[in-house]
Amino acid sequence: MLRHLLPTLLLLPGLAWAQISALPPPVAAEIAGIGPTMGPEAVARTGAALAPLIPPDAVQPVRDARYGADARHRLDMFSPGAGARPVLVFVHGGGFVGGDKTRPGVHYYDNIGQFAARSGWVGVNITYRLAPAHPYPAVIEDIGAALAWVRANIAEHGGDAGRIVLMGQSAGAAHVADYLAAHADAPGVAAAVLVSGVYDAATYPAGPTVSSYYGRDPDQLRARSALPGLARLAIPLVMARAELEPPPFRDQAAALRDAVCAARRPCPPILEMAGHNHFSTVFAIGSPDRALSDAILASLPR
Repeated sequence: MLRHLLPTLLLLPGLAWAQISALPPPVAAEIAGIGPTMGPEAVARTGAALAPLIPPDAVQPVRDARYGADARHRLDMFSPGAGARPVLVFVHGGGFVGGDKTRPGVHYYDNIGQFAARSGWVGVNITYRLAPAHPYPAVIEDIGAALAWVRANIAEHGGDAGRIVLMGQSAGAAHVADYLAAHADAPGVAAAVLVSGVYDAATYPAGPTVSSYYGRDPDQLRARSALPGLARLAIPLVMARAELEPPPFRDQAAALRDAVCAARRPCPPILEMAGHNHFSTVFAIGSPDRALSDAILASLPR
């Protein structure tokens, strides 16, 4: 079907499915020009390139609900109204030492909550404690506390606590993976979406930000790998990576696929985000490029 210009191409069972990008050519060219570059300039350029494609806000969010005692234990909710709607809980990235659920003057990550509301879901964007002051397993605890708050309160905002999809990108995907691995037998969510994360810090190139959260001891890093727990996970799982992101992130997605596929049949393939860099995968949610957003909406069991 050619709707949204996103026909699915199955490459090999369990390996990947690729999507044709629906980004307008000038935007696609700008993203391609940024390529695998990381850092604040790449974030700003990517956000600026995609901002004109994001539709107006659908709802007025409820800001900064407190799910815990720390100043960063805050979440925003985007609800289209009363009901028993699916809930998308998004965990932002930021290299383990930075980031937030929203930023003044830019569309991300409000675009994700607004997309959820526009789709008839309730969106929830959370923020969490940061390294180095709060190393592993601090964010496992934070996600658990945020989900407990959502399950206890989301009905008041039109959400169904039994249909929560937990999603993270970059460091947020690493944190979501750690949470899921630690709660593989009873994750408390109906499905999960992991985009361009670190799932095995022992095999990810050592660096100050990753080490500030996971530490440097090789035995400790191996013990903290999310892969064994994720292999036991039984809920639907969307795994995505970007064509134009640094190879270590692509390698981590491949390791995740291998671990999950060794234990699960049928094996969920990787969603290959054609034409996207590390940031545009989620900055584009709500735009005409629906590769990831359609996968999110399809993640819940029918």
